[in-house]
Amino acid sequence: MFVQHSVHIDSPVETVSSVFAKGPRKWFPLLASASRTAVGPRVAGVGIQKKVVVEVGEPLTTGSWTEVPITWRATYIKRLFPVMTGKVELAPVDDRVTRLTVCGMYQPPLGSLGKHLDDALMHRVAEATVKELAESIAKRLQAAQVDELAAAD
Repeated sequence: MFVQHSVHIDSPVETVSSVFAKGPRKWFPLLASASRTAVGPRVAGVGIQKKVVVEVGEPLTTGSWTEVPITWRATYIKRLFPVMTGKVELAPVDDRVTRLTVCGMYQPPLGSLGKHLDDALMHRVAEATVKELAESIAKRLQAAQVDELAAAD
């Protein structure tokens, strides 16, 4: 199954990319030691999160586009949760706006039962998780830029 969400950041791609290049601890939300974090959507203002191990690959830059491969997998009851393999991508929209996209693929676990559960509910959870992640990364990138500007003053 494929999931994707994009957000716009009101900064040039070069500025956003410079923060992005400083590594995932600057931009990936709540990335703790041993590359562990929690991912998941908010439902009625309450976070429904699953602890995961995140693998972040090396950035690949082509022209003004940058992408970083990411994979995450559950830390507990691994057979009940899919492995998500995807990427975080930065691309210019124009001279002042950058599009950040988080996208990925997963295979529902548990065979045909998992496929039915995914069709009924879990795909929406995956979409909401990727949306939450994209928006969180965008906020962290914007906050890091503000911090850098303040430090430069």
